[in-house]
Amino acid sequence: MDIKRHNVDFGNSIFQTLVDGYYFEVPTNVVEITKEKADGHYPSTFNDSQSLLQNMLISTKIDGVEKYYLVGDSAEKQVLGNIHINKLHDKTESEIPYVMFLASVAYYNVLKGNGKEDNRVNIHYFSTMLPIWLLKKTNKFSDMQNKMASRFEGEHQVAILTPGLERVISIHVETSKCRIESEVARWAIKKDFDLQDREEANSFNNYETLIVDLGGGTVDLALLQAGLQAPKSRDSLNCFADISYLKHIDKLRSEKLLEYFEDVRSLEEFIIVNIEKTKMEQRDGNSGKKVDLTEQIHESLREYTQILLTKMENTFPSPKDKVYKYVYIGGIAGILNRFIEESIDARYGVEIREQNHLFLPDSRKLNLYGLEILSRHETNAVFA
Repeated sequence: MDIKRHNVDFGNSIFQTLVDGYYFEVPTNVVEITKEKADGHYPSTFNDSQSLLQNMLISTKIDGVEKYYLVGDSAEKQVLGNIHINKLHDKTESEIPYVMFLASVAYYNVLKGNGKEDNRVNIHYFSTMLPIWLLKKTNKFSDMQNKMASRFEGEHQVAILTPGLERVISIHVETSKCRIESEVARWAIKKDFDLQDREEANSFNNYETLIVDLGGGTVDLALLQAGLQAPKSRDSLNCFADISYLKHIDKLRSEKLLEYFEDVRSLEEFIIVNIEKTKMEQRDGNSGKKVDLTEQIHESLREYTQILLTKMENTFPSPKDKVYKYVYIGGIAGILNRFIEESIDARYGVEIREQNHLFLPDSRKLNLYGLEILSRHETNAVFA
């Protein structure tokens, strides 16, 4: 199997990937289990290749030791399935991104390959990115970027252990690149997938633009020069690691909603599904009665938004002689959209908000789309 482009966003909440333009996502859940538990984990077999995404059980060698992992939905209900959200991970060293990568290639091979004999995957161009907080730990961003890229270059092997879909897959990555998260999204605003200039990008020509990347674990900020040009320096990049959205809603869960949600992931999914509804109602599994949780959740999200905007304005205050444009992207941009707009309206008025505070289509995928555009640009000559 040949893959031209494999682009990956290792999100703290959701893993997103584009493989030759085919998009899929997986909850970022990885749980290591013993060989004995792996052998008996699934009592029945699976015949549908698409079911692998919800029933992923794999093994691979790490530092010469065979390890066994449940990945994605299959790991979600495990005791340690969501433990990673409570701390920042160095993605250049953590097992989680590597295991998610292997699982994604394994799934794509089962879904798109020509049977179990088609188990050699050659990836011509792989790319991912690192968050600003991690890059700023080094004097040279490129040192950390090269370290991350090198994790994926070369040879890898993964075994699918899900009954009925078993196979051993060899993976070879020819070229691996690592970009700057948040900053890379500018390419998705400037260009389309055919590498043509977007007309909408002209509205940024005379303005510096602050990309606000709202993730589950951190908020990244990238101040772009006029015309969506690259940041001037490392001082134009910043990160909030002390206002984790997932920690915030887990605090809400433990203090006010403990009887309705057994873990933060279930509350997160409830918010995603119901945020656009007039009422955010939870059905009691025993009585069948609906409980309206709208007020508690909205109040918590408003509180988080106020903290976010205050920190953002203190970090990148607008100069007196100019106005920034703000582009909100990332996994929780859609969730906070209404609350950010409410707050901006109250602070500066509707006109300022409509002109300068923007939520673009597919806002949570713009980092990944930026990777896709760069990978298409860099591989065009090779595959022309």
